[in-house]
Amino acid sequence: MNKKNGILAGILILLCIVAGLFYFQQKPTTATGEKEIAVVVTHADQNQNTFTYQTDGEYLGEVLAENELVDGEMGQYGLFITTVDGETADDSKQQWWCITKGGEKLNTAADTTPIADGDQFELTLTEGY
Repeated sequence: MNKKNGILAGILILLCIVAGLFYFQQKPTTATGEKEIAVVVTHADQNQNTFTYQTDGEYLGEVLAENELVDGEMGQYGLFITTVDGETADDSKQQWWCITKGGEKLNTAADTTPIADGDQFELTLTEGY
């Protein structure tokens, strides 16, 4: 039985190493240096405001917070955006701020979304979970 436990532990360790290597290989890369990004905010009434930022930041969350476009709470995945451009999502209506890039929904939080020169992001107040 001890030999089986040793083999299983070795396999588990190997799987963890492979998973870690895969994560670091697939992790989004950041761009250093000065860049310009646009952020289009769509409010509940469908009015849109476009903000253009010159930044040397590497992640969307830091640019949004630096320029005071968003407010929120820090959670285990980073900044949970509750307010954008002065409009706060209403939990009783199941509202939340959806982040997209070029119209495509992102699989990363603002704090882990890398930015590159010329990127356009959208923050849309969305209703319904």
